[in-house]
Amino acid sequence: MDKNFKTTDPSIFAAGSLCEFSNRYMALAQGRSLRMDRYNGREMGSRLARSIFDIYDPKTGFYNEHENEELPLFFLPQGAGGVLPNDIIYYYIKTTNPMIHKAGEQEVKNRKELVCDNLDAGTGEGHFIKFTFNSIGLIDSVTYMGNEEVKLQSLWSFVGLHESYLNQLTERHESGIIPNVAEFLSENWAIALYHEWFGDFCLRMRQGIQGLEDVQQLVGKAFEMTRHGQGLTREQIKELSGNLSESTIKMIENETLEFVKTNMNHLPMYYVPGEEFP
Repeated sequence: MDKNFKTTDPSIFAAGSLCEFSNRYMALAQGRSLRMDRYNGREMGSRLARSIFDIYDPKTGFYNEHENEELPLFFLPQGAGGVLPNDIIYYYIKTTNPMIHKAGEQEVKNRKELVCDNLDAGTGEGHFIKFTFNSIGLIDSVTYMGNEEVKLQSLWSFVGLHESYLNQLTERHESGIIPNVAEFLSENWAIALYHEWFGDFCLRMRQGIQGLEDVQQLVGKAFEMTRHGQGLTREQIKELSGNLSESTIKMIENETLEFVKTNMNHLPMYYVPGEEFP
C-alpha cells in the first residue's frame, strides 16, 4: 500500500487490519508501524476516503498524485473492549502516537501507574481503573473494568492528554486524598474533558501559544532536558510552567473561559465571571 492507500492495482484502494504500508516507507516511518492494525480503524477509514477525493477529481476525471512521500500521521487512540464473567465490562484504550527516540535509547519511566482497584471479582461489584503515563506525563493508556457501563468516548478523551488536566489527581490519589478515581472523574469539574470539542480547543490553544517568546524559551529548555529520553519529572514541569509570563497565563485563562461560555448549553455546571445574571 502506498501513502495514499493505493494497492498495486491503481484502481483499488484499501485500509484496515489486514493491510500495511509498503516497506519502501520504512525509513520515513520514524519508528511508526507500517501495519494498519496498530491504528484506529475509524481514523484509517476517514483518511482513506480523504485520499481518494484528494487524488481523484470527479469534475475532470483526472488523478492528481501528491509528490510528498511522507506517511500520514495518525492520532486517534486505539481501543478494545468486551464483557468478562460476572458481567464485568472491560475497556482498554492506548495511544497510537508514542514518543519516538533515537535508536538504542530507552524511554525512562519516571511516573508510577495510577491504579484504583475496588473491584470484587466474585460479585462483579465496583471498578478497576488504571492510567499509564509516558516520561513527560502524557497519558499512554487507560484500562477500565467494572459493572457500570461507561461511554468509550469518555475514556478515549483521556488518552494523549497531559496528567495536569486531571486536576492533580495523581498526587492526590498517591497521598490518599482521593481514594475513588472513577467517582472523582465523574464530578462536575471534569465534564469539560468529555466534551466533543475539547480536543479541538486544546489543539487551538497549543497553536495559539507556541509562537509566544516565553513559550518558545520553555520548549527549548524542555527539548534539551528530554533529548536523551530521560523525560520530565512533575517537579521539572512545575518549575518550567512557573516561568510563563502573566500575559500568557491570562491568555490561557481567557481562552478557557471563552470555550466554556461558547458551550454553556452543555457545560452549565461551570461558573463564568460576569455571567451570574443572564
